Amino acid sequence: MRAELCVNWAYRVRSGLITRGRRVGRSPLDDRQVALACAALDRAAERRSGVAEGGTLTWRW
Repeated sequence: MRAELCVNWAYRVRSGLITRGRRVGRSPLDDRQVALACAALDRAAERRSGVAEGGTLTWRW
């Protein structure tokens, strides 16, 4: 559950969605963690954008 919350928070920050106010809650990440997560999301988006239509992207964990 924590991992899902962290990813969701980083996505919200990166996408410019609301991160303050009612029903939002506290960030599960500190500023450094948000910066690292957003950078990782940027790298992932870059990899994905390089895949031709109908192509595949394999990501090994």
